[in-house]
Amino acid sequence: MGTEKTIIIAEPTETLVSELRSFLAEIGLGVIHLKTLKETLMTLQGRSVDVLLLDSSLLEVGCEFISIIKGIEENLRIIVCAEINTPEFEGNARQQGIFYYHIKAFGSQDLEMAISNAINYSPHHCGGSLYAPSRED
Repeated sequence: MGTEKTIIIAEPTETLVSELRSFLAEIGLGVIHLKTLKETLMTLQGRSVDVLLLDSSLLEVGCEFISIIKGIEENLRIIVCAEINTPEFEGNARQQGIFYYHIKAFGSQDLEMAISNAINYSPHHCGGSLYAPSRED
């Protein structure tokens, strides 16, 4: 029918992929699992994806990599997952124009909602939270 929507899950382990496997299959989302920033960049240069789920451990101290990704795919919805929240890191990530900032302690239900909202997000929405549907929908 239509084009399959795809998510890249960039994480050094398979924790997020394992946690989300059944949810992603249920919503019919194609999954690409990558373990490094280099693999992520190479994939984004050659393929169109709808959402990037990025483990903050790959970003180390800064979030400059997000601006590189935005330079390749300006409208890509990026969800950053962090083990621990620090105001400095969260602020840096948000300044880069991410779609959602997820703290792993919130659980997978919160992350599933963010992914679902990112997949269904229309760039024509305006106002309100970045991941909440507009009231006109």
